[in-house]
Amino acid sequence: MQFVGKRANLGRNVEIGFCASVEDGTKIGNNVKIGPFCQIITGSVIEDNCIIGGNCTIGHPTKLEVQKVDFSADSPKVKNFYIPKSITEIGKGSVVRSGSIIYKHVVIDENLRTGHNILIREHVNLGKKCVVGTNAILDGYIQVGDNSMIQSHCYIAQSVKLGSYVFISPGCIFLDNKKIILGQGLEGAVVEDFVRIGGGTKILPGVTIGKYALIGAGSIVARNIPSKAIAYGAPVKVKAFQADEDVKKYVDSIVNWQ
Repeated sequence: MQFVGKRANLGRNVEIGFCASVEDGTKIGNNVKIGPFCQIITGSVIEDNCIIGGNCTIGHPTKLEVQKVDFSADSPKVKNFYIPKSITEIGKGSVVRSGSIIYKHVVIDENLRTGHNILIREHVNLGKKCVVGTNAILDGYIQVGDNSMIQSHCYIAQSVKLGSYVFISPGCIFLDNKKIILGQGLEGAVVEDFVRIGGGTKILPGVTIGKYALIGAGSIVARNIPSKAIAYGAPVKVKAFQADEDVKKYVDSIVNWQ
């Protein structure tokens, strides 16, 4: 038993699992598998060769649609993160594992890989070949470049910008509200290309982590980190700088990762 809206646009060889719902105004590409108990909501676009695991929700309504209020939506701080179309677009060849929820106003490029039970809220743009690990939360108004990896149990606050080929180890937390005053915030970090961040690190609002930097596990990043730095501690301190051959080892590993 399943529900497929009469005006849903289904490609060839689409498999829809038991008790799944594919609403009108959705577009499903060729060779797509949708697991049992999924809800594919109006405005969702799932491109060719995707796999959506069981009990996923694709196209969840935004905070503004549900509550009629979202202070972030009116803030100039996140205007460059805003995705105007009320769509959820999942690029070809992506795998979204069971229990995951992806909101509207989200654009995901090809070959995403997720763990289970991820949450991606509104106005998130993910580049090609990204990884989002089990129980990770992307809390809206976030940009992530190509080939970046956000491992399990990470929390990425609103207004964070991650470059390409970034590796964020499990359990990292990004914050965006320095004084924890409601109605303020939206001052997320900027992480440049090829940065590595060790497990359990906390990245405080407004910092920039420069290209190729390496942050040690358990650090508290409360200041800007220059390019190629090795930094760790609570609070973080720059301890050394990487040689070009050390940077190249990481670049080669992540560029060639399948």
